[in-house]
Amino acid sequence: MIYDKAVNSFRKYLAVEKGYSPLTIREYTIDLQLFQRYLIENCGFQEDFDVKNISRYEITDFLADSILVDENSPVTRNRKLYSIRSFFKYLQKNEIIKDNPAQLIEASKTEIRAEPIYMKLNEARRYIEAIINDNSINKTRDLAIVKLFLYTGLRVSELVNLDMKNIDFNNRSIKFFGKGNKERTIPLHDDILETIKEYLKEREIIKIKNKEDQNALFISRHGRRINVRTVQLMVKKYAKLAGIKNASKITPHKLRHTFASLLYYQTKDLKIVQDLLGHSNIATTQIYTHTDIEEKVQAINKLPDLSKENI
Repeated sequence: MIYDKAVNSFRKYLAVEKGYSPLTIREYTIDLQLFQRYLIENCGFQEDFDVKNISRYEITDFLADSILVDENSPVTRNRKLYSIRSFFKYLQKNEIIKDNPAQLIEASKTEIRAEPIYMKLNEARRYIEAIINDNSINKTRDLAIVKLFLYTGLRVSELVNLDMKNIDFNNRSIKFFGKGNKERTIPLHDDILETIKEYLKEREIIKIKNKEDQNALFISRHGRRINVRTVQLMVKKYAKLAGIKNASKITPHKLRHTFASLLYYQTKDLKIVQDLLGHSNIATTQIYTHTDIEEKVQAINKLPDLSKENI
């Protein structure tokens, strides 16, 4: 089977059988396209090469160059390995190839996992204030989107796919299918409920363009379901307006980190954070058990003075 056809088949498998989000499928696809380009440009493969012609050596060279030439981090290199390994595992499962050439390739050793970038409470409040004070025609919608991120920890792919029926005002919750097509229910804070109600008043007067967008919760002024890129640009815009540190790095996923960090700080309950984020493995959630510098200073200051005798 030629490579392009195999990748298209793999994408359908991820969408239909695995239930992955369009954003996740796109990430897999990008990694596999980069690998395809590498094989053609550096390994002498023809445009319509067969997947059976790929060996372990081409894969290891591609992954090595991702670090030595492209200066990718070990984490990024490992993500590319996972994409390729999953692709060949799928081909082997469906008897398109006999052996998985990526199966025995080991992941790179990575540094201790860095604490996630997130906003502290005062920064999050300043961020909200920046939206309120802005003159944007979409201010009410943008405020509802940002508060949903900060009060629920939604992924951006989950947010843009929300329909109005997902909001249950009676039970004060939001119910939807998240990553891996898993159903999740998240209680909604009073603040976000009121903000969504205000936004829905404005939404009513916008003319919807397409039938498939009739039920979309968040829509553009042109009457279409809002897309991921629009949300990404909006989030970064308000981070700059609010003067947030590292504003250029504030993304929807960083707002998710902020939710998780604030929630863990308040509850110290990792299981609740795991459930609300939709993590299948609690090890993924453990990055939120960090403490900020102020907590560390306070803890150190509580130590007894070793140079003085207790009286």
